[in-house]
Amino acid sequence: MPYPLFAMPLNMGTGTWIVAIIAGLGFVVMFGIASASGDYQDLINTTLENDAQARKKKISKK
Repeated sequence: MPYPLFAMPLNMGTGTWIVAIIAGLGFVVMFGIASASGDYQDLINTTLENDAQARKKKISKK
């Protein structure tokens, strides 16, 4: 069964394709750098700590 979504033309010019490819490669490179340096771990820890504090406040208000 063909999927009509994938059959639609993107109608992108050469410049648009170049920009999309550069942006995609840039994302992959920056994600690789962030993963290698472990910077994402601080964000996850902070998010979990803030969530725990918000839950404690919500429970204490009841």
